[in-house]
Amino acid sequence: MMAYTTIGSTGVEVSRVCLGTCFRSGLTTAGCRAVIDEAVEQGINFIDCANMYHGGGAEAAVGKAIRGRREKFVITSKVGADRSADRRREGLATATISRGIEATLSRLGTDYIDFYLCHLPDAETPIAETLGTMDELVRQGKVRYTGCSNFDAEQLDEALAVSKQKQYTAFVCHQVCYNLLDRRLDDEVIPLCAQQRIAVTTYGPTAKGLLAGRYRYGEPPPPGTMWDRMSDSFNKVMTPHAGAIIDTVVEIARERDRTPAQVAMAWCLAQPGIAAVITGADTVERVRENSGAAGWAIDAEAMARLEEVSTNSN
Repeated sequence: MMAYTTIGSTGVEVSRVCLGTCFRSGLTTAGCRAVIDEAVEQGINFIDCANMYHGGGAEAAVGKAIRGRREKFVITSKVGADRSADRRREGLATATISRGIEATLSRLGTDYIDFYLCHLPDAETPIAETLGTMDELVRQGKVRYTGCSNFDAEQLDEALAVSKQKQYTAFVCHQVCYNLLDRRLDDEVIPLCAQQRIAVTTYGPTAKGLLAGRYRYGEPPPPGTMWDRMSDSFNKVMTPHAGAIIDTVVEIARERDRTPAQVAMAWCLAQPGIAAVITGADTVERVRENSGAAGWAIDAEAMARLEEVSTNSN
């Protein structure tokens, strides 16, 4: 059974499993419709988009899939990570954000976005300009709430300070990469978000599938998989430490009649301050499996084992 929470102090209720729409396995309108239909069946009401996914194609496919039932969903989208022909990032200047929101609204076929996020920090644009533009979108009713993604603690703290000084709408959510193999945010970002009542949503909860049980230390990645195509990167990330974490996740999943992916995501959901996990489910079967990460509590004994293995680098 799906579990729900509210995003920070907004009162907006979302499922603790969020459907990501990057569609790394390939995007089709029919496929998008099928996974969204299954998400609804599983109680998921939270959809994460970005203007850069498939060059806007993912938003367009989502728009077709939710047509006539927009009110059933809480939709997040992001701006600021588009790539132009010469590979320069567009950033978070006023013109980029203004152009981005209009394109996103058009593709999604909606009048508003629930949560509009700055996809990446932009060192070349003053944060006051970015925040002022986002504040104007809220005033216009095109965006309900604003947030950020991939900001470090210093960048987030600065944004919050400027919002307070200028009386701009402040970020209410922060989207970050966080999982058992990557806990760098434990020291600063997650505590800051908790202190400021900013909801954290995590992408990559299974570390691009490494925690889903298919990959093991000392074994080559299965042929045809993403990590098989990225064998050099695989050899760098699949350390003995990573292998020990994966082995523990697999053991706990077997003992509790869960899948390793469900255990990895349930661990994220059990961390203080984590509101939801974002899962890029490209098939109906994967949506069904990932939905099973919510609605059950990972027990204390399993949490202790995962804490020990994930924090012990020896």
